[in-house]
Amino acid sequence: MDEWIPFAEGRYLAERAVLLADEETAMEIEEAIIEVSEGQGGRRLQGRGRVRNALLVRLLDEGDDVDLLLDLGGEFKYRLRRPDIQGGKVFTPGIKSFIQFRPRQPWEQVPEAEFNSLMSRVRILSDAAG
Repeated sequence: MDEWIPFAEGRYLAERAVLLADEETAMEIEEAIIEVSEGQGGRRLQGRGRVRNALLVRLLDEGDDVDLLLDLGGEFKYRLRRPDIQGGKVFTPGIKSFIQFRPRQPWEQVPEAEFNSLMSRVRILSDAAG
């Protein structure tokens, strides 16, 4: 699966990371980082970031299958369809925790204009607790 990863081994900070429940509803992932590693099986990708747990629950109410949009700067914008997501189970409003994500399939590069158009259409969930 490593042919689709155009980055060398290392950590990369995402300028923006968004979980997308459908083409209309999304939530931000804060401090998102992807890690590319080399191993016996080739190049691998995984990532992590912080989310408001209560918002993640609300997002999953919109749809069980979520995609991950990553903006790594410039033309490096990607969509991971239905990644594996693991995280904590604390649902108190205002609480944030780290989630981890791993692709189930290669990511798709998204042209900048298409990425911006999609982001202008989605409703980003937020909570009044801030």
